[in-house]
This record gives sequence, C-alpha cells and structure tokens, in this order.
Amino acid sequence: MTAARWLVFLVAPLLCAQAPPPSFDVASVKPDPWGGNMRVGIFVRGDTLTADHTCLYGLVEFAYNLRDDHLSGGPSWAQCGLLITSDLYQVTAKTSGDPPPSMDQFRLMLQNLLADRFQLKVRHVRKDLPTYNLVVAPHGPKLKESVEDAKFFMNQDARVNHGKSIRVTVTHASVAQLVAQLFEHFAGRPLFDHTGLTGFYDFEIAFDTDTAADALTPEAIGQTFSIALEKQLGLKLEPGTAPFDTVVIDHAAKPSEN
Repeated sequence: MTAARWLVFLVAPLLCAQAPPPSFDVASVKPDPWGGNMRVGIFVRGDTLTADHTCLYGLVEFAYNLRDDHLSGGPSWAQCGLLITSDLYQVTAKTSGDPPPSMDQFRLMLQNLLADRFQLKVRHVRKDLPTYNLVVAPHGPKLKESVEDAKFFMNQDARVNHGKSIRVTVTHASVAQLVAQLFEHFAGRPLFDHTGLTGFYDFEIAFDTDTAADALTPEAIGQTFSIALEKQLGLKLEPGTAPFDTVVIDHAAKPSEN
C-alpha cells in the first residue's frame, strides 16, 4: 500500500470524529415554586449560570436568545403564566476554564442541558413577524443637538406620578444607541432605524406605564410610548414586518432527577 493511501486511511477517522457538544461541568435542575418576594430570572456571573423561578419557556428563550414572540409550541406547563400557578425551575450550572465562557457559549451549554434534562427537541422556522420602523414625524424631529464634549448619560425614573409614569433623561446619545438601549424595549417589537439622523442628541421623554384597563401590559406601554415619542421628540413608530428565525418546541418533558 502506498504512503498516499495510508494517509487517506489515517485522516478519514479524524474527519468523521466530531467534538462533543459543550456542556457544564456540574448542573442542578429542580422545581422552584413561587413563594412571593423572590428573585426571578437568569443570571451569568463568572463561571456560573443561575436561573431562579424560571419557566421552561424562559430557559429556552435565554438559551436561543429569543424574544417572547419568537418561541412557540410545547406543552402548556412549559409556558410562563402567573408565577403562583406556573411550573418554575431553579438551574445552577457551573463550568471551568480561564477566562470564563462567553455568553454565546453559556447559551449553547444551556441548550444542551435542556435537551438532556427536559428531553427538549426544537426546530427552527423562518417567520415574518411584526416590527416597527422608526421614522421622523411629519413636523420634524424635536431633538436637541448635544455639545461635542458631552458624555453619554441615560436615566430612567419610574417614580413619576406615584409610579404610574416613567421619565427618561438622555445626554449625548445617537439614534442607534437609543434604538438598542431604550426605544425597542418600550415599543415592544423589534425596531429598525429609518430616521436618517446621524448626530448625538439630548432630550427628555415622559409617558404613562399604568392605565385603568391594561395596567403595565406591554401593549399599553407601547401605545403610550408611541404617542409620547411623536409629540415630545418628533419621531414616529410605523408598523412593518421582517423575517426572523423562530423556535418551535416539538417535545419537552418535566426534568429528570439531578
């Protein structure tokens, strides 16, 4: 047998071998019923990921970096409802290495943990979903140009009107920063900048977050924010659609014992 053929036989097994999926060194998953006045959410600090009082939907959204409306399917117990009646879980997962894993690596390890403990099976579906386009209102923008040597500053005061309104004060921010760090959150949909504004701006905006019929719902906040945005800043949210990668849960089971 020639040296070239030996080389083919030696290399072929290496090409077929696949690296094992990234995983945590130690992981604990257990039910975490709501008891009131407790921490809720997913946190990454150093080499440890911790989830407290989190439903499976919340874990999957974090693992695949999804918005609420980009996940569907699965059993009813997997979804997030009222904390007191939802199936909530605590996850504590640690890894090793220096430096610690990146956020993307943590997400991938959580995907594999969910597949192992919850028998999670998902598929990706491309969907056209609602968005907003941020444009300049007909009467023009009402943003003050920031002085050249100013520094970026943003403050949200949720104590306005006895906690029923929010006032946001911003200094030296670009529209791109505002979309990513502020506007998209309150709009409640993915937001794309079509203003053509390229400068840095100072402004203040205040809007209600509590209504008699829809207290604190994302839809109510989005509506009041949209009105304030046009009246106070001269910017407007125009409805649109855009394609997004969404995730559908095909199968999930309540977690196995640790």
